[in-house]
Amino acid sequence: MKTRGEKWYIKMPAVAARLYDNLTSVKGINKSFEEIADFIGTRFKEGKLLDAGTGPGRLIVEISKKNEGLDLFGLDISESMLAVARKNIRSIKKVNLQQGNITKTGYHDDFFDCIVSTGSFYNWDRPVEALNEIYRILKPGSKAYIFDTYKDYDRKALKPRLAENLRDYSFFRKKISSFFLRKQLNMTYSVPEYEAIIKQSKFCK
Repeated sequence: MKTRGEKWYIKMPAVAARLYDNLTSVKGINKSFEEIADFIGTRFKEGKLLDAGTGPGRLIVEISKKNEGLDLFGLDISESMLAVARKNIRSIKKVNLQQGNITKTGYHDDFFDCIVSTGSFYNWDRPVEALNEIYRILKPGSKAYIFDTYKDYDRKALKPRLAENLRDYSFFRKKISSFFLRKQLNMTYSVPEYEAIIKQSKFCK
């Protein structure tokens, strides 16, 4: 089966994981993590939260700032990325990081009070299976939130927003960050495609 990214990420070299962490540490992405953390913080005061596809763990860092009552878990397919995450979250208590695939996590049934994923879904090779696994490990009546890019975005709005977000960075950083963002946008799904995938999962049965 052709991979959307999993086969590459699982073999990601340590230097690539560190580069990814550096290139994505920009104002716009950091702000989005803060906004998501605020969103989560107003809805969940305690319980277990999983960040699926946690990458370098920066969303976990932001959520921990907003709410110390949550037990935080991070799952990622890349051990190299988790090594970066461990450094980024080293001062945070109650964090459990695990290497694994979102289609078969190994967590118990009905385990989490909330599951969140940011910028990871479009890389999942078997998204319906992944959603079914999320459904299995989520407590009945609890919520899962997926925040991701989509290919049917406003192209006229992208250029000025990207310029604003990268304004204070070097020419090299601007070019590299822009390149990877556009590559991601080309890989991701349209909103109707997201809807079709979700409708095939147990969340809509």
